[in-house]
Amino acid sequence: MRRPFLVLGAVLLPLSLLRLALAAQVDLIPDEAYYWSWSLHPDWCYWDQPAGIAWAILLWTKLFGDSVLALRALGTLCSTATSFFIFALLRRVLDSRSAFWSVVVMQIVPLFAAGAMLILHDSLLLLFAAIAWWAAVVAVQSDRPRWWLVVGAALTGALYAKFSAVLLALGLAGAAVWHPRARRHLRTPWPYLGALLPVVLFAPVIAWNMKHQWVAYYAVTKLAENPSLVGARRLLSLLDYLGGQLGVVTPFIAAAGIWALIKTLRERRTTDGATRMLLVIPAALVLVYFLVNSLQAKIQANWPAMAWLALAPMGVEDLLHAARGRRLWRAMLAIAIAVPAAMTLVLHIQTFRPLISVRPDITDQFYGWNELAQRVQEIRREHPTAALMTTRYQIAAELQYHLPDRPPVYTSDFSHRGSEFTILLDYDRLVGKDAIFVDPFEMARQMRHHFAEVVSLPSFARRRGGREVETLYVQYAREFHWAGPLPEYFADPVGYHLAALARRWTKHEP
Repeated sequence: MRRPFLVLGAVLLPLSLLRLALAAQVDLIPDEAYYWSWSLHPDWCYWDQPAGIAWAILLWTKLFGDSVLALRALGTLCSTATSFFIFALLRRVLDSRSAFWSVVVMQIVPLFAAGAMLILHDSLLLLFAAIAWWAAVVAVQSDRPRWWLVVGAALTGALYAKFSAVLLALGLAGAAVWHPRARRHLRTPWPYLGALLPVVLFAPVIAWNMKHQWVAYYAVTKLAENPSLVGARRLLSLLDYLGGQLGVVTPFIAAAGIWALIKTLRERRTTDGATRMLLVIPAALVLVYFLVNSLQAKIQANWPAMAWLALAPMGVEDLLHAARGRRLWRAMLAIAIAVPAAMTLVLHIQTFRPLISVRPDITDQFYGWNELAQRVQEIRREHPTAALMTTRYQIAAELQYHLPDRPPVYTSDFSHRGSEFTILLDYDRLVGKDAIFVDPFEMARQMRHHFAEVVSLPSFARRRGGREVETLYVQYAREFHWAGPLPEYFADPVGYHLAALARRWTKHEP
């Protein structure tokens, strides 16, 4: 293939512009608004993840603003760049034509197609993971040990995107020990200097956690380990994990990826097989880690995305080769492409014009937030000194993004999962003030005791077109005071959550 990067660009550029045009038509989802809110107060780490996404959004918005179009453009740019680096990687382990078509097919896999239109942790994680993998293969194939410095720099970026990047780092370390040429590099200082880079550059995140009671560690632990998941629930959680992977990657692509993994393990002593092991070992580690962890907690379908970044295109390449001159395999290849294409098409149509009536509908989260902010702003005009309050970080982030003055929002999350808002807010400043409370549920009895009076206002129906997707209670609470059942929470919300987590584990100890 002549000028392969130019040809790939001719495919990806119009696709990226189409994605961006579609993405700009709907609101930020709550997680996108939440990560944007981090950028308002730059730091080394946040409640449950490092600061990479916040810094990226901060720098981007300094240049292009923080409109929906601008923020989604950052996500689309990350996705496009990831595709180019994966293509550069695949050209070193596959022939150029197979690498090209494998990357093209990746664009229609639901996991990557949906992620390409959002700005989330994974946007950065997958980009830096692709760079790290590419640099590692260059280092080994070209026998250039200095490239382990590039690997280390990319892994630093991946770690700042998401803690789970440590799996990629461990997988690449294991692959380096296994690969004969990479083992020779271990006799030089470069792999060790490359490994030292993330250790040194990630130190501020460790220092931040030491300062904040190791909150990120405990927050991630709460997500990754559910002590109430016992007996048959563990099997159901495992099946949920497997079903989630088949859903976001699609069955044929997932099966092809796993087959590519097994095939590479069988051919590991050949020259091509040894190079592919640099991809397979880290990818297998990611899949196995989350497989085992699914017996302890619910695993979100996108968490193992790094693994499929390598395995999905390798699986497509195997299908392309098998389909040459074989009618049955050509039919399977056609199905393998048609299924994700259809699923991605349905998902995109569902986002704008619902085809299927499902509850819950994940595409509902794109709608109704701006209207909610308008309703809250009307109340604020009547009560300009009132603070804002909810129990959900999702609502807090959407209100902060859509309200013109970007006000702080108190998240009274004493009975819910904590968030970055838990760290930021000082309840001393709320004493004596009124609050506008917006939430899926009426204010909890414990919280009511901390106000002189709580008055219910007309509820708000968050709508998608003419259909109501969520009812939110709106209440006006007068004169917050410290006395009541929750003074420990208001004095130290982070410590309160950590103590609650400890009680939760103690309760389930045998």
